[in-house]
Amino acid sequence: MLVDPGSPHAQPRTTADPTPDTRSQTGAESAPTPATAPRRRGRPNVLSREQVVDAATTIANEEGLDRLSFRALGARLGVAPMTVHRTIGGLDDLHAELVRRTVDEFTATFVWPDDWRSIVRVFACTFRDLMRTHPLVLESHSQRAPLASTESDAVVAKVVGALQQAGLPQREAMYAFFVVYDFVVGHAGVQVGRGDSEAGRPERHRVVGEILGEHSYDDRFTLGLDIITAGIEARVRTHGTATS
Repeated sequence: MLVDPGSPHAQPRTTADPTPDTRSQTGAESAPTPATAPRRRGRPNVLSREQVVDAATTIANEEGLDRLSFRALGARLGVAPMTVHRTIGGLDDLHAELVRRTVDEFTATFVWPDDWRSIVRVFACTFRDLMRTHPLVLESHSQRAPLASTESDAVVAKVVGALQQAGLPQREAMYAFFVVYDFVVGHAGVQVGRGDSEAGRPERHRVVGEILGEHSYDDRFTLGLDIITAGIEARVRTHGTATS
């Protein structure tokens, strides 16, 4: 998915060189063809939306959404910025499309188990992988728009439906989903924001270092998810006791 499209320029036509020993009627050699003949104005380069979105996804993931511009896209694709604009329209539409496509392609890979606890865990872990693999999704979510698409709506319906079947009322099941959702977004935001910088490592804090020694984001995420799942399970038992 995250591939750099090749340059859309067609290979320039070559003009056959004149025969080297062609001579004029006076016997003199003909004038040589200039090395740099003036270029003829051709038709504008043609791009597909797919090419533009591919390039935009790469730029956003590598450099951030703030670096995404028609100039940057033109430079990557080897065309004029106006060619990109004619192909894709405005930047807001481009932001929405590239995030929507990334989310849809990623969430289409969900393989759902049967147990509601496992469904919650699969959602949380896969969503976290999406945020870490494609930082543009996290950045867009934080600054621009919700992660709304056909595939993401199906994921929400699956998780909320599983929580309802477990015994939560519809409204509470929806809020329980958001508790998990917010936890994943927050955790990914902290981890991605700190990156690989040693200055941001939690174990540099004295108390953290004394208790944990070496800090693990994976262990931190797993424990947090266990605590949230246990809390949901306690709510399920409460509703089961109330209805029995």
